[in-house]
Amino acid sequence: MSLDLTQNIRRHGFKRLLLAVSGGLDSICLAHYFIANREALGIEWLGIAHVHHGLREGTADRDAAFVEAFAKAHNVPFFLKHLDGDALKETEGSLEENARDARYKALMEIALDPSASPQDDTSNSEFQIRNSEFAIVTAHHAGDQAETMYMRLRRGTTLAGLQGIQEIRAYTSPTPHSTLHISLSTLHTPHFIYRPLLNVTREELLAYAREKNLTWCEDESNADVKFARNKVRRELLPLLERECPGATEQLCRIAELADWAYAKVIAKGEAVFDSVLVKQDPSTPLRFAQDDTHTITLDKKKLNKLLREHADTDLSEMFRLWLSAKGFRFPIGFFYGESEPAHLKIPHRAAYRKRAIAKIRQTIQIYEFDTPEEAQKFVSCREKDKGL
Repeated sequence: MSLDLTQNIRRHGFKRLLLAVSGGLDSICLAHYFIANREALGIEWLGIAHVHHGLREGTADRDAAFVEAFAKAHNVPFFLKHLDGDALKETEGSLEENARDARYKALMEIALDPSASPQDDTSNSEFQIRNSEFAIVTAHHAGDQAETMYMRLRRGTTLAGLQGIQEIRAYTSPTPHSTLHISLSTLHTPHFIYRPLLNVTREELLAYAREKNLTWCEDESNADVKFARNKVRRELLPLLERECPGATEQLCRIAELADWAYAKVIAKGEAVFDSVLVKQDPSTPLRFAQDDTHTITLDKKKLNKLLREHADTDLSEMFRLWLSAKGFRFPIGFFYGESEPAHLKIPHRAAYRKRAIAKIRQTIQIYEFDTPEEAQKFVSCREKDKGL
């Protein structure tokens, strides 16, 4: 690979890695690079995971077998997770998004519970997740980044969205199970999704594969332009690149700049809004949902005072981004109106997708539920609460 990734990978200090390998060009190059440079990268444990989505007849089984054979040929532990393809098709929303969300959930389940895969003959003790040393590694590259930026800019996005695909994304899921009650004192340290190839082009990956005599599988669904990302990849981005040479590179550059700017904004938001956050008693149980987003409580008087003091500058967008960074995403309309100050727009009680927000006595409480129905039910019950 023309770009030396060793220094950047070592900088993050991940020692135990689970490589997400589909069998395609990108992920096979990723797996080969990490295996070949394992010692130079300082890796203590390396595994390969494959997620079978259950969406393709025949070729999906071929891909799973191919990845398993690749892992065994390189003496790397292999983990396989099967998904319910029919359920993915029947779930409301985009099939692409549903498959992606299910894939990440499956990878995290594999990471947290290696016994879920019968293909693995490694003892559980060998695969212990140790603090921030552990990461799930995916093969997203510069082309994926440009596609993501293009799609977000077309439909409209915010500063957070302009970050594109992030190199490192933290997960703080304490368990693969869907719901449980735990105290803050038992919360595990974060685990990470790591994408080391975001500055590597597909052309560089292809050159690497040819140099190393690698073979890979072609997913025929990648040619179907009825899927939005495939259309962008095969038709729209190439057209943009022909009309504006270098556009793909510039889209990646915008993501880098936005990532830097977003970090600055969030750091400022932490400094501004930390005073309104009601600290949780460690002995008090919290409810965690599938993505481990938990309830947070804000002091209503302090927040209103803060927003009034900064009415001229309008902190509503910073407030929204700050909440989003904590796992509670709401549209700007919850906190901003063109004709009224931001502090008047915090709703007494409302639900948005799986999240709910409610003013309860002297606090503002924000929740994450497993389903939109649970969030709506919570709001309906709260409407009967005389304390509101």
